[in-house]
This record gives sequence, C-alpha cells and structure tokens, in this order.
Amino acid sequence: MKNIRFYTVGLLSLLTLAACSPANSAQPAKTASSSKKSVQSSSSKTSSSKETSTSSESNSSDDFSDRFSMDPDDGASLQYVPGAASIPEIEKLRNLHPTTGFVLRTQDGQEVGGPKARSSYDDVVAAFGQPVSSTDSANPGDGVNVWVTDNGDIMAFFNNGVLTDITFRLRGGETNHQSTGGISKSDTAKTALKRLGKPYAIMRSESGTSYVYKDSNGDESSFSTQGDKIFNVTSAAETKQLKKITGLDKNQ
Repeated sequence: MKNIRFYTVGLLSLLTLAACSPANSAQPAKTASSSKKSVQSSSSKTSSSKETSTSSESNSSDDFSDRFSMDPDDGASLQYVPGAASIPEIEKLRNLHPTTGFVLRTQDGQEVGGPKARSSYDDVVAAFGQPVSSTDSANPGDGVNVWVTDNGDIMAFFNNGVLTDITFRLRGGETNHQSTGGISKSDTAKTALKRLGKPYAIMRSESGTSYVYKDSNGDESSFSTQGDKIFNVTSAAETKQLKKITGLDKNQ
C-alpha cells in the first residue's frame, strides 16, 4: 500500500503539470490571430471592439509568459524548502535535469526554449546509489525506480536511459497538516514554502517543480513553480477530481 500511494503522488504531480503546460496555452494565441484577421475585414466599429478584445487576450498571455517560460525549470525554488540545508537529497535533486526530450520549433524552424540539459540513469545512481526496486530490473534505465534514503523515498521515471520525472517524498512532511488553500499565483515560492513549511512531497519535471501538501484529512493539494514564480495552484478539491478522473482514488 505504501508503494501504491507513493506512485499515486508522482502520477498526480505529472497530471497537474501536464494540465498547466504551455501546450495547453497555445490555443488562445491561435484565437488572437484569428480575431486579428476578422478585424481587418470588418467595419471600423467592430474592428475597434475586437482590437480591445485582442489586447485583453494579449495582456493575459503576457501575464502567463511572465510566470511560465519555455525554458526548462532550474529548480531554484528548492533552496527555500524549510531545512533544505540539512537535507542533502534536495541539493542533489536540484542538480538533476529531467527532460521529455521533445523540442519545440517555430514555423521558421527556430528552437524554442534553448538547449535542454539532461540527466541519465547513471547520473541518478551516482547521486542516490543503486535503487531498491525497479519496474524493469533487466533494464532499469527504461522504467520506474525507487530509492530509500535517510530523509525520504525517491521515485524516478526514465525513458531510454534519460530521467523524465522524479519525486521525493520527505520524511516528516506529512505532520505539517497544511494545504495550499491560502496560496495564490501572486505569491513567490519563497513566501509559499515559508508559510506552508516542509512539503509532503517534491516533484521535478522539465517544465517545473511541484510541492505537494497533505492536510489533517489526508487530502492533497499542491503548487507548481518555475524558478521563484508560482504558475499553478491545485486545491484539495481539484486534486480529488483529478484522482476521480484518472481512477487513482481507487488505489488509496
């Protein structure tokens, strides 16, 4: 049961990050472009109205880009985890570079997001030692592996020897009985972590770092960061809904 719950945390964090990825924000840009074409062919009064709408969309897009870039997350927010200096796994986690391996390109062939560093299975083994279990013992670099450390358990996902996602479930994090209900995107990672304390789990992917909290009822909520900026907050109710949709609630 312990391992099942651990896998649930990791998978739920993946779903949370996927739900707020830049791929899902691409549609508004297309809509704005379409509105612009419509503006050019309509009357001046209608044009003025749509230009205002397009401007509003642009401002919303600018706000999103202020919080979420296409560059890989550097894990900078990890330094603000309470007690991080006494938890060596956190610094090791920050030095790893998960990546999906996907490269986005613009219509003229330019790459978006800059060069992507990547960490291999061997890099993770060098940081944490040999895993205690693997979904593919014959080829651990192409599956899910689990490590047990003095400060918590680690679960890492690999594809063709490359680290794609990693989750660190901290010992002592569950006793905080906190939730992200009082956190918003206007907060910084530093203030949020200071307010909430040590998280139940930390998840790193290419696009961001997520912090998962568990309240006194056992319900999970989280917030996700790029650098020191929060770009997503998932409430306990939204987490429950995600679990219901994916069927993860049946594994609790």
